[in-house]
Amino acid sequence: MKADKNKLAYIGSKPGDGRGKVRDSDSWFTPSMYTDMAREVMGDIDLDPFSSRAANEHVKAKRYFDIKADAFKQQWFQDQGRVFMNPPYGRKIIDAAIDVFLANLANQSIAQGIVLVNNATETRWFHSLLRFSDVICFPDRRIAFETDDGKHVSGNTRGQVFLYFGHKTGRFEDIFGKIGAVLIPAKRA
Repeated sequence: MKADKNKLAYIGSKPGDGRGKVRDSDSWFTPSMYTDMAREVMGDIDLDPFSSRAANEHVKAKRYFDIKADAFKQQWFQDQGRVFMNPPYGRKIIDAAIDVFLANLANQSIAQGIVLVNNATETRWFHSLLRFSDVICFPDRRIAFETDDGKHVSGNTRGQVFLYFGHKTGRFEDIFGKIGAVLIPAKRA
């Protein structure tokens, strides 16, 4: 039996909106509630590396890289900066997005960062992030991301996690603790 493409409900997998427009699974935007919380923790957001003009209306980063200003080919900071990253979730690109974030963290160009991803705890990229994060939050609800026309996407079948990198762990815990469980990962040697 063939699946009815109009009844698929997996995040990022709906092939259309019913009007012939194909949905881009990597163009789902973070609601302002969460980006406001990120700014409250970090003071501001200097860079959103995988974004667009429309997405930056919520994020309000000082700079963003879009598909034309490829985040993989850009120098993120001359010195240090604060990053909010909701990377593209496509299977192949998320690995590369996490790798470039962690490379910028390792070369100390990121002073603080908050990364929002699916809580795919079994993946290599999740463990890579977890290994270097200072504190994490598992929200007590699934996030209803927004489409490019501002509509909330219902039916998200995955939970999310916010991972914080930086020195304001108490501030992160106070702010993100309002929406879910906050944990400090054990550091491995």
